[in-house]
Amino acid sequence: MRKIDIKEYTVKARNQTGETIDAPYDVRASLVSILFHPDLRLGAVEALERDKLANKINDWKDGHLLLEDAEYDKLKGALDVVKGFSKNDVPFIKRITEAETVEKVVEAKK
Repeated sequence: MRKIDIKEYTVKARNQTGETIDAPYDVRASLVSILFHPDLRLGAVEALERDKLANKINDWKDGHLLLEDAEYDKLKGALDVVKGFSKNDVPFIKRITEAETVEKVVEAKK
């Protein structure tokens, strides 16, 4: 199982007037986008499987997403295929490639 930080971070971007501003990088939306990137050339069955993972990402309440190995492999595999990343994407990429391995998850008692 892997643990991925899905909290937003700030990047430098240019607005419509060309001014450099601090802008939020939506990690959650980027995770979903990479799952369906056109470079992956997904078939219908695989797109349906990835939609389950996308829903899990979108519905996750905590700031650290826990993924089963097969789910993590889908994200990691997408990184290996997708082209066109920028400097602003580097922290996002690191959050996936350097995701902490979690051996055992114990549910907290209420």
